Amino acid sequence: MADASDRAARRQANFAGAGKTSPLPPSLDDLPLPGGLELGEDEFVVRTAKDWGASVNPLILTTRRLICPTDLTGRRQVSIPLIDVANVELRKHWIGFPTVVVNRTDQPAASFPAHINGARMRADIAAMVDAAQRDAAPRLSVMPPPPAGDRYERLRQIGELRASGVLSEAEFEEEKARILSER
Repeated sequence: MADASDRAARRQANFAGAGKTSPLPPSLDDLPLPGGLELGEDEFVVRTAKDWGASVNPLILTTRRLICPTDLTGRRQVSIPLIDVANVELRKHWIGFPTVVVNRTDQPAASFPAHINGARMRADIAAMVDAAQRDAAPRLSVMPPPPAGDRYERLRQIGELRASGVLSEAEFEEEKARILSER
């Protein structure tokens, strides 16, 4: 029982952050997912088939993945991490209903019917994919290039700055220690 309340507390703590970064408003409800899947402590449902007015089951969009049928028969389902989605298309056919196609990077595409609200479904899924991929992108820190010249030249330069009074003795010692610690 304590484990369930701990999970609820951790989800509540993660919910505020998800609300700030998600392009669609997440729900704190811990919905049961099909196929024995569970929501992660930092994962929240943002849309379901019911929200879109669709009859496709299962169709659940979370902050981390899309759970949907793999094909138009709806017999099999798949859980697709949003970071693995290459693109999302709405294909309109001459005859029949439009379909939403979720193209994945290393897997076959998944598709499901979009009898109504197909454009909205595609846009919502694409927005969440963009947000998830943006959050997953490696953060590159921009380091300034090391100063030109070798260490001895830089030591000579800061010695001259100290001698001319530009650097105090403490600033000189701090800069000298930094230069000498570089590899």
